[in-house]
Amino acid sequence: MTARTLRLFGLHLAWLRKQRGWSQETLSLESGLSRSYLSGIEGGKRNVALANICTLADTLAVSPMDMLDFNQHDTTALRVEELRARFGNTQHVAIEATLRHMAELNDAELNLVAAVARALARKGSFR
Repeated sequence: MTARTLRLFGLHLAWLRKQRGWSQETLSLESGLSRSYLSGIEGGKRNVALANICTLADTLAVSPMDMLDFNQHDTTALRVEELRARFGNTQHVAIEATLRHMAELNDAELNLVAAVARALARKGSFR
């Protein structure tokens, strides 16, 4: 992939995300991909695996082909958003996404999450 193609894909991803009114944090929570990885994609600095293109397409409710269709809009007018405060007013989105994902865990996975939470609480990591 050329640097221009990576940049176009990143701008297109940002456009699709903003069409839903989502921040990078929200897309990260919904897709399971890290916010820093998404930021690198939108900035044209990261090469994206096909599996991640499909994950992003599914998350954004578009086809994988639509993820690669850069002609839907004028990418010259797009800019990648500035970094935001880590939590701010999106914290409730993180909690909702966590609860939604935890509802899909089986008993063994829930026990593991509970054990990690107890260990972190003992260390005082939640302060």
